[in-house]
Amino acid sequence: MSTEIYYFSATGNSLAVARDIALKINGKLISIPSVIDKESIKTGADIIGIIFPAYYASLGGSGIPLIVAKFTRKLNDIGSKYIFAICTHSGKPVVSIENLSWIIKSRGGNLAAGFTIKLGFPYSGIQKINHLLFHKELITDLSIDNEKRQKLFITWKEKLKVIHQCVAARKTCKFETSSRVARFVLAPYLAMQRQMALTRYKKLSKSSHMSFEELIPLVDRNFQCKEECNGCGICARVCPVGNIEMIDKKPVWQHHCESCYACFQWCPKDAIHGDIVEYEKRYHHPDVKLSDMLMR
Repeated sequence: MSTEIYYFSATGNSLAVARDIALKINGKLISIPSVIDKESIKTGADIIGIIFPAYYASLGGSGIPLIVAKFTRKLNDIGSKYIFAICTHSGKPVVSIENLSWIIKSRGGNLAAGFTIKLGFPYSGIQKINHLLFHKELITDLSIDNEKRQKLFITWKEKLKVIHQCVAARKTCKFETSSRVARFVLAPYLAMQRQMALTRYKKLSKSSHMSFEELIPLVDRNFQCKEECNGCGICARVCPVGNIEMIDKKPVWQHHCESCYACFQWCPKDAIHGDIVEYEKRYHHPDVKLSDMLMR
């Protein structure tokens, strides 16, 4: 019985999870960017795993990265496949797994099991408000952050056992997604968040009269490069959608951005900045090297 694990990753979190799963169930590891240009995607594998980070879920979006949604819509002949998914997140995956299941169903397949695992944590709401209203600097305590991450990694290793048992037995498991009650309670908050995000993204992308999803690829207009940039080109090489060209040894974004911020996270000089990443922590998974990201 063959298994293929498809993954998309920017910080390395989803890659680390995909790698652990592939090793545990003897699956073939395949990056989604490496196959996304195919007109259709067919596989002879009996089991398909899809590993991805939640994007924009707390802003009222689907939670599915654009490239992952595009990949899933290209899957063919999956009616007889056992399909499972894992969504990595920083606290609010909401209904990302359920939304992915609808896309899979539209392709004639069925998502048998969907899991979520927290592997990151953003700045707190209080920190963001103080920064926005009182211009207080967003400070990261690396020792505290590292301690928190180690606890999250331990939790993942325990959950890996549960997922392995489910997939190995090809069980149908209840999705790890927000309950209907939680959705009802969160609905006003998510609606407000989405409207705020839409307003912000229109400003960042210097565009208007577009939907939130249409604005996402254009927010790279907000990226800037500091003098510290040494022209190494790592940002262009690590970009999963080839959105960066090096011109005169400086990165130039091409406006089909995935908003994954891999360029920001992996820049060795911390030279990439902009309002779009104002509330983002610089981080990549400690067990994932730059060479791992470039091998995709």
